[in-house]
Amino acid sequence: MSELTMQIAAYVRISTDDQNEQRQMRAIREKYDEQDNQIEWHCDLGESGASTSRQEYQRLRESVAEYDVVVAHELDRFGRSFADLAGFVEDLREKGVDIDLVNQPIGTVGEDDWMAEMMLNMMMVFADAERKMIRSRVQEGIDAAIADGKRVGRPPFGYTVEDGFLQQIPSEYVRAQSFIREVRKGREKHATASFFEIPGSAVQSILARAEANYDVPFDNDQWRLERAKVDAGEKELPPLDARSEQQPPSARISTE
Repeated sequence: MSELTMQIAAYVRISTDDQNEQRQMRAIREKYDEQDNQIEWHCDLGESGASTSRQEYQRLRESVAEYDVVVAHELDRFGRSFADLAGFVEDLREKGVDIDLVNQPIGTVGEDDWMAEMMLNMMMVFADAERKMIRSRVQEGIDAAIADGKRVGRPPFGYTVEDGFLQQIPSEYVRAQSFIREVRKGREKHATASFFEIPGSAVQSILARAEANYDVPFDNDQWRLERAKVDAGEKELPPLDARSEQQPPSARISTE
């Protein structure tokens, strides 16, 4: 690695309450000393890898040519869509920007062999497979219901049907995930759904199949306990509209 100061873009993303962005940042700092390198942090907190409309991710994509290296904890921090990951990596290659995944044995910093490139391509495939598994579980549930003779109506919130198969609607899917995470803290269900522009009729089904459909676990008994703490004044939750990271969906999520 060059002894010259490098311009580094460090990308951090967490999607659930039990993830800690400090763990990712600490791993990056252990490899890239901020005294010896110029590091600019791009952090998307509470954002799903299924969405490409993440604010800091988009800012990174637009300014990527300004850096020598793009660094992240693992590849799936950038996203889970093979098409988007492949496009991102190809864009880095075209602009001569290296990529380094500090918690995975792949990257192009100091590497110039076919093994590094093969590993990078394999990891993109694995990242995409995780997202497809989520969609597959939802599809299997619908297929099983049809086989049992049950009536299957509209697809779950956050999904649409194309050519007989479920496809995620990124803007709705991310809102559903954010809704579940906030309710888990003890927030009132329907008021929270209204904030995320989710119809009241979808609340019960979203929470009933939170993990299967949206990859975010939800336990209603645990929610009751958290809600009781809030009602008793033992736990204080800041208003959603007062939190800078929780702007109304129409302002922070692209619907393109």
